[in-house]
Amino acid sequence: MGRRRRRRGSRKVSAGLVVLVGAAASTWWLYRAERSTGAPEPPLLLATQAEPSSAAPSRNPVPSIVSAPPPTPSVASIERSVEPEPAPIETPPQPVETTPATPNRLTALTDAGRAALARGDRLSARTLWSEALRLGTDAERSTLLRTELGRLAEETILSPTVVGGDPLVERYVIRAGDVLAKVAAANKISPELLATINGIADKNLIREGQTLKLIRGPFRAVVRKSEYRLEVFLGDTFVRQYKVGLGADDSTPTGEWRVATKLVNPTYYPPRGGQIVSADDPANPLGERWIGLVGVSGEALDQQRYGIHGTNEPDSIGKNLSLGCIRMHNADVEQLYTYLVETHSTVAVLE
Repeated sequence: MGRRRRRRGSRKVSAGLVVLVGAAASTWWLYRAERSTGAPEPPLLLATQAEPSSAAPSRNPVPSIVSAPPPTPSVASIERSVEPEPAPIETPPQPVETTPATPNRLTALTDAGRAALARGDRLSARTLWSEALRLGTDAERSTLLRTELGRLAEETILSPTVVGGDPLVERYVIRAGDVLAKVAAANKISPELLATINGIADKNLIREGQTLKLIRGPFRAVVRKSEYRLEVFLGDTFVRQYKVGLGADDSTPTGEWRVATKLVNPTYYPPRGGQIVSADDPANPLGERWIGLVGVSGEALDQQRYGIHGTNEPDSIGKNLSLGCIRMHNADVEQLYTYLVETHSTVAVLE
């Protein structure tokens, strides 16, 4: 705009010079008048973004299972604030919220899980309660959560039932050339577990066209030394727990371990020398199963002589009496043996 004004002013001055030859003073005053009376240049316009209307409806409404008034965050928004969203579950999307865990938040998660279960939504209940357990809570609430989650795991994961929309399981139709071990390995689970949940008596006998329930593994374990407890998880979903015995003089190293070997009816080779005890001998301190571990991090790093096994001393469970290995009741370790797989399953030992 300013440039156009100046060009017009210049033309007027030129005309004045032609007509009023010799009137230099008058021409100068005309030029000054044109500049001084011109309209001011408009300000530079910046692109702006419209402010959202406070009256606009929320894109992610708070679910009815949360009764707390605003500004208390919704339960599902709490769930999404901690980590990336898991595979879709039967809950509506919620706004992201990043407040730390508080008693009110844990109560909201617990209550929302209870409400979801009451309306028959087992997957949402499982997700909400798993989140509450992961955040950490008091001993009484943790015990209740583990009990309820264990029951839900039996119904939704470890049974032949497939709940629609469950991200942890799927249906699979046996094809020509399939063997159970191959199908299990592709999903990072054991053929023993695959046979058990599908009611297959002989894991070597499957037929083309047979429909199986698959679990998307691998399972992992967490050992809490202070509580003498081993917990089994599928991803972040709690599955079940067992009591364990640990090393004397705090000799069970903490850290991350990887499952390296699995043996049925292991022979016992005393690490400090002594008589070798054959498999199936009642005096064998390893029981019927051995799950060998290799240390990956922490105190466990590069350790290779530790493992999880059964025991011929059931009274040692819940005590520090082993040479460093993790002891379990024989029936419990036989079950754990079917959950963990070589190479893929991990065991975290925590204080």
